[in-house]
This record gives sequence, structure tokens and C-alpha cells, in this order.
Amino acid sequence: MSKIEFVSYQLVPASFNPWRKVFLEVADEIMGVLAHPELELLHFGSSSFMVAGKGIIDISVLYKPGKLAQAVTHLTQFGFVNQHSDNPFPDTRPRKDIAVMYQGEMFQVHAHVIEQGSDEHVKQKKFKVYMLENPEARLEYEAQKRQVIAQGLASQDEYGKAKAPFVKRTLSTL
Repeated sequence: MSKIEFVSYQLVPASFNPWRKVFLEVADEIMGVLAHPELELLHFGSSSFMVAGKGIIDISVLYKPGKLAQAVTHLTQFGFVNQHSDNPFPDTRPRKDIAVMYQGEMFQVHAHVIEQGSDEHVKQKKFKVYMLENPEARLEYEAQKRQVIAQGLASQDEYGKAKAPFVKRTLSTL
């Protein structure tokens, strides 16, 4: 029996929260429930590599070439909905949103539907490995996130755009 319950996504202002080990537990539970023989699942983003931030659990739902619609349908069956954003990802690379209850606490989840083996998939894996192996990079990323919040950029769209230079700069070196 699963330890999580899928519930409606709540669009909340961006905030800076400490990293907690529970993020790994929640991601593992989500991936266990979403497991499907045609999909690969990857926990990525700050919650996967011990960086403080919004505390959103990012999961890549990696589908085989030509199977995008099946991957989206799979997520929809669990209650995932279209991305909550003024500037959403395109339909060819959607993000689906949901929340989960785990041990009495709600966690927001972003499911990024990406083709397995694509450049983006490869970059996500490299970025995660790099961040896990480089504590100084994690500290730098956290500092940038703190600065973004201190500037009053609290919408998820603003927050994401403001922290993007760190990610882009790091990816350009990998």
C-alpha cells in the first residue's frame, strides 16, 4: 500500500525552505506509484540533490520516442493537471502538476514529460550528478535562490526565470 495520497495541486508563492531528507522519501513513493514498464522516472532538481529552495518535488517522466501521449495519459489517470504557469512548457514537452500528502504533510509535485535519451534528459542527469558531487555549487545555487526571494520574486514563474542563469551557466560547462 502506498504511503502517499494524490491531492489537488496548490499554487503557492515561491519561498526558501531548508532541504530535508523527506524530499527523497516522497519522490521514491511517487515514482513507485507511477512506475510503468514503458516509462523511466528520474527525481531531479533541488530536492534531489540536497539544495534548499521551494521544496517542490520534480520528477522527469521519460517516455520512449513516439509515446508522449501515452505518458501524459498515464499521469492524467492519477489526477495530474496541466502546468500552473503564465508561460507553460509546450505541449511537445509538457509539465503536469499534482500534490501529494505524505505523513500528514502536503508536497507539490511537477512531472516533466520528456523523451527518454533526449538532450534535455541527458542534461538533467549530468546536472544532478554535478550538483551531488559539488557541495560548493550547491551552496552557490542556494545563495542565488535566497537572493531571488530577497528581491521579492515570489511567483513560481519569476522565481524560475531569476534562478535560470545559474543552471544555464552550469550546464554550459558539463
